[in-house]
Amino acid sequence: MSATHLSEHKASPFPAHAEHGSLHPRPPAPANTPQTETPADNRALRIALADALTELSLARSALADQTRRIQLLEQAEAERERAFQVITTQLADHQRALAETARTLTPHPSRLRRLWRTLRYPPVTPALPDAPVLEALPSIPPSLPQRPAHRPLPPPHSGPRSGPRKILFVAGELDTTGRIYRCERMAAAFAAAGVEVRVLDCPVVGPDDVNWADALVIWRTRMSEHVSIMLRLFQEQGKPTIFDIDDLVFRPDLAKIEIIDGIRHGGTVTEETTCQIFTGFKQTVEKCDMAFTTTLELADELFMTGVRPVVVLPNTFDHETQRRGRLAARRKQLIGPDGLIRIGYAAGSRTHQRDFKLVSQVLADLLRADNRLRLVLFTVNDTLPLLLMEEFPELSGLEEQIEWRTFVPLVDLPAEMARFDISIIPLETDNVFCEAKSEIKFFEAALGNVCSIASPTAPFRRIIQHGQNGLLASTADEWREGLLTLIRDPALRQKLACNAFNCALWFFGPERLSFLARDAVLSMGGGLECAQASARLITGSRDTTPLIPVVPDSETLFLHDQLDQAEVSVVVTSYNYEHFILEGLESVVAQTLDMLDLIIVDDGSTDGSVPLILAWAAKHTSRFNRLLVLRSISNAGLGGARNIGMAATETPYIMQLDADNRLVPIACERLMEALKTEGAAFAYPIIEQFGARIHNGVLGNRPFQPLAFVPSNYIDAMAMVAKWAWAAVGGYYVQRDAMGWEDFDLWCNFAERGFVGVHVPEILAQYRRHTSSMTNAVTETPDHKPQIVSLLEARHPWLRLTHPHAAPRDDTPTETAV
Repeated sequence: MSATHLSEHKASPFPAHAEHGSLHPRPPAPANTPQTETPADNRALRIALADALTELSLARSALADQTRRIQLLEQAEAERERAFQVITTQLADHQRALAETARTLTPHPSRLRRLWRTLRYPPVTPALPDAPVLEALPSIPPSLPQRPAHRPLPPPHSGPRSGPRKILFVAGELDTTGRIYRCERMAAAFAAAGVEVRVLDCPVVGPDDVNWADALVIWRTRMSEHVSIMLRLFQEQGKPTIFDIDDLVFRPDLAKIEIIDGIRHGGTVTEETTCQIFTGFKQTVEKCDMAFTTTLELADELFMTGVRPVVVLPNTFDHETQRRGRLAARRKQLIGPDGLIRIGYAAGSRTHQRDFKLVSQVLADLLRADNRLRLVLFTVNDTLPLLLMEEFPELSGLEEQIEWRTFVPLVDLPAEMARFDISIIPLETDNVFCEAKSEIKFFEAALGNVCSIASPTAPFRRIIQHGQNGLLASTADEWREGLLTLIRDPALRQKLACNAFNCALWFFGPERLSFLARDAVLSMGGGLECAQASARLITGSRDTTPLIPVVPDSETLFLHDQLDQAEVSVVVTSYNYEHFILEGLESVVAQTLDMLDLIIVDDGSTDGSVPLILAWAAKHTSRFNRLLVLRSISNAGLGGARNIGMAATETPYIMQLDADNRLVPIACERLMEALKTEGAAFAYPIIEQFGARIHNGVLGNRPFQPLAFVPSNYIDAMAMVAKWAWAAVGGYYVQRDAMGWEDFDLWCNFAERGFVGVHVPEILAQYRRHTSSMTNAVTETPDHKPQIVSLLEARHPWLRLTHPHAAPRDDTPTETAV
């Protein structure tokens, strides 16, 4: 499925769309040609094709999952077969040993005679003289230090404790989204950190589970005889018990309707029963050794109960939820707009009547003023609305502009939210209960490429940078102004959504949670590892606002998307490289990976690059799952172009390639394998230089060692980077007057975060040396290099650069160089 440039538009069911910065519209038909295809027909065709590709992608994913399950079952069966063979062999050995023992013990005449002699004539033990008594040794002179007599010797093989190796996660609520967030996804993060985990519902936990585990994480569980016994058994064995909570439900004094609006709609739930529930939670937390929670506000409240330490482990998404949300966003991009603007409110329970009341009148006014607007609300099983509409008479008469959708499973929620154009998150800002709520709705919308406008509670003030990755609104006027701004400006909606996703990718992603989980485990141990892990948690607690990569504005010149899911994208950045660009692109086509995405970013070239790229792209759509050609609105420099490409990718791993260089066919496959095996932030190969008359050696032949960055860079930009790592450090820096060392800065940022790089000791890329290269034309010039050095030293004061002065290279080409 393609939305291509002009030469292919006649056959494309996906014309370019203005808000995506695409190229020319469909050319008009000749005057004598009847117009048989209406815009409605065209869009229906796009929807049908996009749905078919989406279903195909989901089917392929399901097939891959089933294949992996079958492989795991086959491996398990093979392991059982090997274990059976081992047991059989051991049994035969035992039988042979038993037979030998029986033969040895069988009575024999000679043995009986020897036994009789021994009993009749016992051996004689000669008498020995008494041992002499030693005189007292002289005392140690007082000038020498004496070792304290009470100091114990170190036990054999002693070392620092590494914390619990097996953790039991116990859920106090069954079949809720909270169980997925706080038990299943949390357990997955601890498993990724190397811990063996089990997730069980509280009623089924038994003695065997207690004996198996080294630590207990108990989520939303009220005190009972069963829970009391469980906690006592863990604590009697010296095993840590951790209370995990994601709402302010352990303060009984808050169990009032004026604070928690949801009490009004809980059926048999009253203030009294709610108080009893909260009391049960409070009793549990007071019996635990420490706590996990989701926000700083909840941590402060937990400290008031006396429990400590408290570790903030945020709610996160998982990779499958991310994949589905991004797939739905890509489908929406291909289909194009339908002329409507959807404002969605994804409340998950009947507890937000007063929250929604903050914006209901504003929404009603906007709906009446603009018939393009739709308000998207949710029901449970198509029958139970999650908002009681009788409490919002201002929305009366607007039924035709309200879309009711069935609430979907959590894994599909970002995909459902991808239908929105704007997501609203109203909360009572003067309400202690609401102030402690986490940022779930922000990142769920971001996964579907949807921007958010939220009330400025403390968690949302930390995560949303107003006007950059979302909007904040407190008063009715601010909500009105913010919504009108987003309604009128689709480009701003896209920018905020893109930045929100880049923030969420690391800050609420599984990789960050696994980092935190590892340190949480080590902090429960002892010794040096405990102290260092605790220091990282303390230092990291200051990182409450995610970094936002600077992504300059760009336009889409070419779009092709088969709506499948590749693991690797190649990002090719180009500026006035018409003589080299096709050679680099052909090296991407030759990659051995079957499924591959390609993003080409032209940074405002003034030569003939763009027509060449577009013609090449039109001929190679069948090779790629997804192929985009983007052009910066104005020349953004190397860092800006790289960030444009990185932000446009939809794969976990991205290979960087400058347009004048080339990849070896096996490059992407080898580097991806290394990244996946090590769970690293980036992987880099050995790079062969070519094209110059002299000094055509290799680059990148040193193994990864972060301290080696102190005097200089030793890793080229041609490396494969995990997108979560790029997002975590705020991407490549963008500063045209100091461009040239963007890759070095990225590696330094990774080193400061403790991210791992992997060296693949194979020649997997080729670096072209030529007189018009950026290194000679820009980086290594007397006027420019000092600015680069100053910038890097200011950003990373630990650098001690040994070559701060310009040093142009002799890149005179050979006679045969291209």
